[in-house]
Amino acid sequence: MKSILLSIRILKNGIAVCLMTVFLICLWGAPSFASWSQGLNENGIYDGITYNITKIEVFKLSGTSSLENPGMSGFTAGSWTTQLPNPNYVVATNTALNTSNFNWTFSFTGTSSDSLHLAYLAYTSDNKVFGSYLNFNYSGTNNWSFPTITNLNTNDPVFKRTAAAPVPVPPAILLLATGLCSLVGLRKKLMP
Repeated sequence: MKSILLSIRILKNGIAVCLMTVFLICLWGAPSFASWSQGLNENGIYDGITYNITKIEVFKLSGTSSLENPGMSGFTAGSWTTQLPNPNYVVATNTALNTSNFNWTFSFTGTSSDSLHLAYLAYTSDNKVFGSYLNFNYSGTNNWSFPTITNLNTNDPVFKRTAAAPVPVPPAILLLATGLCSLVGLRKKLMP
């Protein structure tokens, strides 16, 4: 009876140590769950002419924040669908006609004190493309600037439209599986 109680106590201590180790590793390596959003407006006016916007592409060029799913949402006009193939690229397409002036919201990971440099491409129903940089620099207040992209080439390699590489299984899962297998083996060894 005494050996069974000792075995149970060793098993409980082993489980507690294993779970605490997994918890600490997961906590240490866990990603930040902070996020922020920013509302923007597209008025469709380029070179003094109002255009209907049919598609928007946004590319993260640099910065500590990334686009967060869904990337863009809350469009106030039109019928928009968005895709976020990777955290550095979002595309929104509009199936409605006569959509030139509307608002929407960007979603980002990180905090609003991060810096961010985006490229914004607006496609029109006339098959024209207009581009701007969306630069965000936090210096106590939210400071956005919107310089025009000159000599725009939509096939420039900086505009990466491919999906992100698959994320490998975190080592914490491997550690957890190894720990659980060890506990099973220890239990079989200690139990008659």
